[in-house]
Order: sequence, then C-alpha cells, then structure tokens
Amino acid sequence: MIEGMKNWLAKVRQGRLVRLILAIRTWFQENIIKRKLLIFSVLFGTWMCLLLGAIYSPQKLVYTDEQLKTKQSFVNGTGEIRLTNQLYSPSTGIIVLQFETKDATSPINRGIDTKRLEWNLYARNKSADTTMEIIPITDDKISVILKNVPKNFDAYAIDVTNKTVSTSSIDVSIAASSNDVLTTKKEDTAKENVVQFYVAMQNKQLQRKEIQDVSREEFALSEIAEERSFQEQQIKKLKNSIVLLEAAIEDDESRQKGLEKEAQYLTGDELSEAQRDMNLLESNIEVKQNSIRTAENNIGKLREKVESLKKREAAVKDGTFEFLSPIETVEMK
Repeated sequence: MIEGMKNWLAKVRQGRLVRLILAIRTWFQENIIKRKLLIFSVLFGTWMCLLLGAIYSPQKLVYTDEQLKTKQSFVNGTGEIRLTNQLYSPSTGIIVLQFETKDATSPINRGIDTKRLEWNLYARNKSADTTMEIIPITDDKISVILKNVPKNFDAYAIDVTNKTVSTSSIDVSIAASSNDVLTTKKEDTAKENVVQFYVAMQNKQLQRKEIQDVSREEFALSEIAEERSFQEQQIKKLKNSIVLLEAAIEDDESRQKGLEKEAQYLTGDELSEAQRDMNLLESNIEVKQNSIRTAENNIGKLREKVESLKKREAAVKDGTFEFLSPIETVEMK
C-alpha cells in the first residue's frame, strides 16, 4: 500500500499542472523585483476597478421613514390623505395605489372632493411612457394606477395639491380705527396645501402581485365591485351585531324581572344590593340600546354608499363617468 502511494505521488509530481506551479514558484524565487512589481500591479489594478466602479455605478438612494410615510396632513388644515395599499406587478409594469382622504373643512364626515385635488408624478429614472391615472371609487377612496413602469425604477414621488378653500385663514374682522396701519402680508402658502408620497422599490409596503393590464373602465368596474362587496359585508356584520345585542338585552331584562320579584321579599342590605344590581342592569341595557342605534345609523350610511357605488358603476358602463386625463411623468431634480 505504501508503495502504491509513492507511485501515485510520483505521477502527481509529473503532471502538467504541478510542473507549471513549480515553475512559477521557481520564477518568483529567482526574480524578486519582478515578483514585487507584479503583486503591486495586481493590487493597484484591483483598487482602480473598485474606484471606477464606485464612480460610474448608478447611485442608489436610501429613503427615510419620513419620506415613506403613508399618512400626510395638509399644513393649511384642509384635510389628510392616507396611502392604504401599494401593489406592484413587474411582469406588466403596473403599480396600483389606494388612497383614503378626509376633508377637514366640512362639518360632515366625507372625503376631499376629487375635483379639488391636483396630482403630479415625478421619477428619478424618467420613462416617457409612464403615466398615472386617477380613478375615484367612493367619496373618500381613490385608486391611482401607474402604467408602463420600468423594471429598474428606483422611486416615484406623487404630489397631491388640495385646492379646497381653508376658511381658517380668511380675515373678516373690521379695523378698530382709520389710524390703524392696514398691511396685507402674503404668506407663503405654496407648500401648505401640498403633500408628497414616495413609492420606492426599497419600501417593504410595496407588495408584489400579478396585475392584469386592463382599460381604466374595466379597472374602475372591478374596484367598484370590490368596494360594494366590502360595504355589503359590513351591513351584514352590523345586522348580525344588532341581533346579538337584542338577545343580550332580553337576557338583561329577564334578570331584571327576576330581581324585581326577589326584591319584594328582601329588606335592609339585601334589598339595597338588589336595587344596585337592577340599576346596573338598566345601565347595561341602555348602553346596548345605544349600540343598536349606532349600528342602525351606520347601516343607513353604508346603504347610501352602496347606492352611490351602483350609480358610479352605471355611469362607467354607459360612458358618462368622468375620468381625469392621464398624467405624464416629470423628471425628479
């Protein structure tokens, strides 16, 4: 066995690769200056490659949590907008964004009028084909579609301008006297009615999902149908809650009647305790009745939303629904 190992080692030493390695080692030992020059050249070349790569490679920006915020309020107090959902389909180059708005200038609980909102799209790597379409779904929900999104996109910035009038800044007072110096100072309101959202590849909230490239009419009908189904499920849930609350009230009333009968035969502390229990049950019944009234009121609101969605659906189908013109991309500075 030892003899076999010796023969194998002899064959290895005679191999071309081993002879080449031995020749290189011998050359390095005999040419010390050339060896140092060669090592220096390799290290210098590696350093130059890294330097040039850093200079000419595209710069990858890191966006802050503040830039990636999904809830923005207008500084002038006219309302707020929330980015509730972000979907990206690399295969079709489509991004779908869902926004919810809240109008702070109105005494009623509604979203910001979409006709008062102006949208602008900005991109770092501008693509001439990328467009943005705005589709109102309900009074407070808006879907935004970005089409022809390149696969190497870094980020998009969406500016939303709210042109709703802010009454808080309107001065209707009368000057105290003619001696008062009346000066009108124009405040810089250029940015008070503008909020900005970033849609970045690095953002974990940008979810990947296959999205079909359909017309805006087909997309609007799909979104309206989904929203209508959601509202109808809400109505069903509230109706079920009312049934459960009514059953709970019946139980409380039954307990209350039982305590009233027992109280006829009680005196002193026992009677006082029974009275406290009956008052507590009465209070619980009132709370549950208020919850039922709230649920019935909410059902009424949801039914109004469903009717509004039906009208929007009919308008899209007959071509009378007003779509905004597609918005083109502007290069980010």
